[in-house]
Amino acid sequence: MILCIETATKNCSVALVSKGVCIAHRSQFSNQYIHGEYLHVFIKQIMDEANLSFEQLSGVCVGKGPGSFTGLRIGVSAAKGICFASRKKLYSIPTLACFDFNAIHKDFVLSVIDARRDEVYALKWQREGSSFVAMGKEHSEVVHTDSWKEWKEKEVLVIGDAAQKVKELHGCPHWTYDQNNFPNALFMHQGIHTVGISEEDVAYFEPFYLKNFIAVKSKKNVL
Repeated sequence: MILCIETATKNCSVALVSKGVCIAHRSQFSNQYIHGEYLHVFIKQIMDEANLSFEQLSGVCVGKGPGSFTGLRIGVSAAKGICFASRKKLYSIPTLACFDFNAIHKDFVLSVIDARRDEVYALKWQREGSSFVAMGKEHSEVVHTDSWKEWKEKEVLVIGDAAQKVKELHGCPHWTYDQNNFPNALFMHQGIHTVGISEEDVAYFEPFYLKNFIAVKSKKNVL
């Protein structure tokens, strides 16, 4: 039994997976990033629903990024805390693999997460048989009309919270865009099957941010 945690975007989600089957799940999307408020509540709910203790888990798997710096820190901190306390193994999987690939009928997929301004985090996928294989590595892309030009003539499905951004800035007429689609712990077991999971050192594991954090001055009036 593996506890899965995915918090890299505005979608906060957790799931319990046993032998490739999800047996309990919670997910909540919010523009306000409610991860700090809801994550541990969701974890307790699904553990109670399955009547499990943390000692009965075989490990914890967390979406390692890229994505929101704050969201990733919250998810990874929770996963590491559980592993420390219960002496369980920590695993990670790329956030850009945490989509429902079983529901996709195209042969070429581009998963994208918003990286602010005109930039996205992206990973290309190609169908091989009944599953998808990642083509290359996760990368940050400043989106323009010549982005992913090697795929311009292909029928591509773009998934993720930055799909609309890609549509507006890239604008390939025969590509399909699924904007309301977010990484979700519910689909993490599909990613585990596709790209595998990495066992991590609980003490030293850090999220995969892909690019450096840049502090932005708050616009809120605190006086």
